[in-house]
Amino acid sequence: MEARATLDAVRSAAPDRDLVLIEELLAPPPLEDARSSLEFWERRRRSLPVYRFSARREARVMAGRWQQRVIDAELIRFEGTFAGRLLKRFGLSRLWVHRGHVRRGLVFDVAWAVATRRSRRAVGGQAAAFVAVLAVITALVLIAYS
Repeated sequence: MEARATLDAVRSAAPDRDLVLIEELLAPPPLEDARSSLEFWERRRRSLPVYRFSARREARVMAGRWQQRVIDAELIRFEGTFAGRLLKRFGLSRLWVHRGHVRRGLVFDVAWAVATRRSRRAVGGQAAAFVAVLAVITALVLIAYS
């Protein structure tokens, strides 16, 4: 009976090798490798001629995937620091990593995220009404000049 208890203790202390392997395979690649792969796919997308639609689409999709892997690798590196562990405890570490990736629509994205669900519907309705009025004015102008 005591041998059984010792065996159970050893099993619980040693992690399952399959689970460890799966965690290693699912972990993001090292940051330098991810950045170099991202640079490759972005360079490939820029260098392809316009008529190579499928190759350009593949390069755009792969660049997006590698961009996410770079962000994940930066997040893991950041969460290894004291500030990263502190912000992770409050659920803010991902926001800190994303602040370095400023996009063109950052102000709109922040405003949309802050807006409540009700105001989103109102803004969406106003935008739809604006587009409809713009379409009617365009149609009237085209009819007047034809």
